Amino acid sequence: MADRHIFIPKYELLNRNISVEFRTNGAYIPAHWHSALEITYLLDGHAELTTEGISHTMVKGEFSVVDAGKIHEFYCPHEYMQLVIYIDNEYIASFTENRRDYLILCDRTEVTEDLVEPYLRICTSLGELVQLCINHPFGYRVQGESLILGILFELLSRFSIPLSRDDLPEPSKDQKRIKEIVSYIEANYDRPITLEEISRRFGLSSEYFSRFFKNKIGISFKKHLNQVRLSHIYHDLCSSDAPIMEIVEQHGFTNYKLFNRMFREAYGTTPRDLRRLIAKIEE
Repeated sequence: MADRHIFIPKYELLNRNISVEFRTNGAYIPAHWHSALEITYLLDGHAELTTEGISHTMVKGEFSVVDAGKIHEFYCPHEYMQLVIYIDNEYIASFTENRRDYLILCDRTEVTEDLVEPYLRICTSLGELVQLCINHPFGYRVQGESLILGILFELLSRFSIPLSRDDLPEPSKDQKRIKEIVSYIEANYDRPITLEEISRRFGLSSEYFSRFFKNKIGISFKKHLNQVRLSHIYHDLCSSDAPIMEIVEQHGFTNYKLFNRMFREAYGTTPRDLRRLIAKIEE
């Protein structure tokens, strides 16, 4: 079934190196990581972005930058509008002589006077990109990629800090392990995964695994697993007409009462009311 426009239309711009998603409605995106630079622009509402354990409240008109390989999560229980850009890490390297010895720091609350103008230029470009995503004028992919490359130029030229090789330590064993665990959960969330099974897979005792996971992600393994399931269920509720119970079961939930409670906590509504809202908007 085709995706409804209300939820995350995704536009591939010329190639797979850059993609854009336009999102509406409340959402919770559990802790995850990917090999792409992520730029998030909040058009309306407010949201909580947590990167590597540090939380930041985003407000209307603000954008955030999450570097490739960083574990992050996004939470917004109410209606909002959000544009998300993904730029492949290797693609960026092709413009920087294959060097990644820099750190992008672009925080609204810490923009100095000399950086206000480039920060606002990025905001203007993001606003123009939103209109492209909504209106789809002829040739919008060409203009879209041009805008994104312009944003990338501003970030690299005005908001990046050069790092020496000594500033670039190898990822620790714990960092590698938690990324492997998060990736494993994402790949297997739709089937039963016990604490004992996943602990054995990563060569840890159940007790140590539980402490390790909560220390790195901030919540228990079981809660994270269910939140991953919720995010996929939410997507299917918005993008298909399949029965609610069928979707819930397909994504690994066996306790319907628990599902309903967690869904309301995450999205501020029930699955049925969400479907009614989507139908009303699409009328």
